[in-house]
Amino acid sequence: MPDENPVKIEEKSAKPDAKAPEVKTASDVGIGEARATRFPRYFSVVFAFLFIIFIPLEIFDGLEDRWMGRMFRMRGMEQADPRISIVTIDDASLKRIGVYPWPRGVYADLMDKLFEHGVAVVGFDVLFHERSGKPKEDQKLIDATRRYRKKVVHAMMVKPTPGSYTLQHDYPFKGLREVTKNFGNVVQHMIDLDGQVRGMVITAGKSQEGGWVSDPDRVPALAISMLGVFDGSTIDTVIEKLGDNGMFLNIRGEKKIKRWNEQAGEDLEIATVYGINRVPAWEILDDEADEDAIARLKGGIVFVGLTAAGAFDHYPSPFSEMSPGVEVHATQIDNILNERWINPPFVWGALIITIFMIFLAYRIVSLRPVYAAIGLVVVCIGWTAIVYFAFVNLVIIEFIPPIIAFIGTYLVLIIHRTMMEQQAKAEVRQMFGQYVSPDVVDILVKDPKKLSLGGTKRDMTIFFLDIAHFTTISEKMTPEDLIKFLNRYLTALTDDILNNNGVVDKYIGDCIMAFWNAPLEVKGHRAKACIAAVNCIGTIERLNAEYVDPSMPETPAVRIGLNSGEVVVGNTGSARKLAYTVLGDEVNLSSRLEGANKFFGSTIMASEDTFDDEAKALIEGRELGKVRVVGKEIPIMVYELLGKKGEIDASWEKALPLYHAGVALYNDRKFVEAKAKFQEVLTLKPEDKPTKLYLNVCEDYIVIPPPADQELVFNLTSK
Repeated sequence: MPDENPVKIEEKSAKPDAKAPEVKTASDVGIGEARATRFPRYFSVVFAFLFIIFIPLEIFDGLEDRWMGRMFRMRGMEQADPRISIVTIDDASLKRIGVYPWPRGVYADLMDKLFEHGVAVVGFDVLFHERSGKPKEDQKLIDATRRYRKKVVHAMMVKPTPGSYTLQHDYPFKGLREVTKNFGNVVQHMIDLDGQVRGMVITAGKSQEGGWVSDPDRVPALAISMLGVFDGSTIDTVIEKLGDNGMFLNIRGEKKIKRWNEQAGEDLEIATVYGINRVPAWEILDDEADEDAIARLKGGIVFVGLTAAGAFDHYPSPFSEMSPGVEVHATQIDNILNERWINPPFVWGALIITIFMIFLAYRIVSLRPVYAAIGLVVVCIGWTAIVYFAFVNLVIIEFIPPIIAFIGTYLVLIIHRTMMEQQAKAEVRQMFGQYVSPDVVDILVKDPKKLSLGGTKRDMTIFFLDIAHFTTISEKMTPEDLIKFLNRYLTALTDDILNNNGVVDKYIGDCIMAFWNAPLEVKGHRAKACIAAVNCIGTIERLNAEYVDPSMPETPAVRIGLNSGEVVVGNTGSARKLAYTVLGDEVNLSSRLEGANKFFGSTIMASEDTFDDEAKALIEGRELGKVRVVGKEIPIMVYELLGKKGEIDASWEKALPLYHAGVALYNDRKFVEAKAKFQEVLTLKPEDKPTKLYLNVCEDYIVIPPPADQELVFNLTSK
C-alpha cells in the first residue's frame, strides 16, 4: 500500500540545497558594463588632473592661438575708427617717389601736407637712428619736426642690451632727438611663437624689476604716445583703463573683393579693403587723395609706415601672412579709443570649465548610444557657439582645453564602452551559445540588458531528463564508445529542448537539466516544456531504431521530470567561474519527479502546476495521483504525459478513458469498481506499469481499506 510501503527513489539532482550557493549580482561579478563602471570614473579623474597641470603650463596655447585666428576670420573684417589712417609707404609710392629709404626731406614734405589737411597727430613707424649722409635732407626733417613738435611722434626702440638682462633705449639721431617732444616705442614685445602679434604693451622701460609700470625710464608705445597727443591720455590712465600693462588686440582685418572672370572661369581678386583706412603716401604728396580720405584726415590720427612687399616690418595675422607692423600700432590706438580691446582669458575659469566638460562627457557616454551621439554633437556645437559669441563680444573663453577634454573623454569612454559591450556579447555567446537556440543568443547579443545577471525571482518551468539503464549500458562499453553514445543521444535530446525555446542548464553525466522563461521571457513556457518532453520520447525511439547495437544489454530509455513555479535565476559561482542557473525548492521537486517515474513506471512526470490548461490543450496526459516527496509536507498532484493531441496510438485512444474512469473511482474509494476498470485497461495495454500499480493498490485496499480520514497519497520517503 502507498502509505505502508515507501519506495526509495534514487535521484540525480544538480542542486543539493537551494539555499547553499550564493547568488552573485551583476555588481559583484557581472559581465560587460556592470563590471566596467570603475574605469570611466578613474579615467575621468586622472584626465582632469592632467588638465590641471597642462593648462597653467600653457600646453594648449599654440592651438588656442590658431583657434582665435579662425574666429577672427569667421567674424570677418570690422571697420576701425574712421579718425585713424595709415599713410602707407607702399609699392606704388616707391615707384612714384623712388626706392626706399627715401630722402628725409620727403617726410618733411609729408608732414607739411598732412598738417595742412588738419591732422591732429602724426606718428612715424619709421626709424631715423642715424644721419642719412645728406645734411640738407636731415635738416629738413629736423625743421619740420620743430614746426610740428607738439603733434609729431617719432619712433624709438627699447631693445635688449647685448650681454645684459637690461634693455636700452635707442632714439633718433641727435639733431632730430633734440627737437622731438614725443617718442614712441615700436618694438613688438609680445610676439608669439608663430610670429603673430596678438598683444601689445603700454609701456616699456630699462629694467623689469618691479615691472615696467614703475620704471622711471619707461617709454610709451608709439600708439600710446600718439594717444596722449590726441586726447591727453597718459600711460597711467591707459593702464588704469585696461587694468594691465598689456592688452590683447582686436584685429580689424581686411577682406578681398572678387569678381567673376569669364575667361578664367573663376572669381579673381580685384581689390583689398582694409579695416583701418590706408592712404598711399604718393597721393598725399601729389595732392591726388580722394575727398573722403582728405575728410578723414582732418582732426584725425595718422600713422606713417611701410606696407610695401618685401619690407622687413611685416608679421603674420589671421587675415594675411604679411601684415605691416604699422597696422599693429594703429590697431592698438583704435582699440583703446573705442574700448574694443579683447579681454584676456581667465586661467582658473578654463580649468573649471575643462573639469566640467570631462564630467559632462562622463555622463553623456552613460546614455544610450543614439542619445550619447546627439549629446556629443550638441555639446560641441553649443560650446563653439558660446565661445564665438563671447569672442565677438570681446571676451576670450579658452576653447581648446575644454573641447579636447570633452571629446577626448567621450572618445576614450565610448571606445571603452564599445569594447565592454563586445566583451559582454562574447561572454553572452560563451555563456549561452551551447545551451540555448541561436535565435535566443542573437537577441541577447544585440541587447545584453535583456539578460538579468543578478539573482531574481521568476516563474519558470524546470526540466530534468535521465537516461534509464545508463549504469548497465556504461559497464559494457569502452570509454570511447560511451562518449560517442552520450554525445549522440544528448545532442539529439538537446535539440528538442532548444527548438522549443528552452535553455540547457547543464549536463550531469547522462542527465540533462533545462529550464524555460529565462533569460528571455517565453510565453506559454509550461506548454513548450511539455512539448519538448514529448518530443524527447520520440527522439529516443528514433535513435534506438537508427543505432541498433546487439551488444547493448539494455535499450536506452529516458525518464523526465517537469515542474513549474517561482525560482531564483542568475549567476552563481565564484569570480573565476560563473554559471547561469536556477535555484529553489521547485527545482528540487522537478528532480524528484524525474526519479519518481521509477516508482510509477511512467516516462514523463509533470506536476499539476506544469500541466496547466494550456498544456492540456496540446498534450494528452493522465493523472498519476498525489505524491509527497522528501522535504515536502504538502502532497502534489502529478501527471504522465503520453503524447501530443491526436498523435497517441489507437490502443491508448480506447484505454485512456477507462484509465481515467478507474482513477476517478479510486479517488472515490470505490476500489472494487476501480479494479475492474484497471483490468480493462490492461487488456488493451498489458505492459502499462501505472495501471498495474493502481490495480495492486486497489487489491490491497479491498482487503484492508484505508482509514476514512487518511488521504490517498503516495509517500515517497526516500530520494
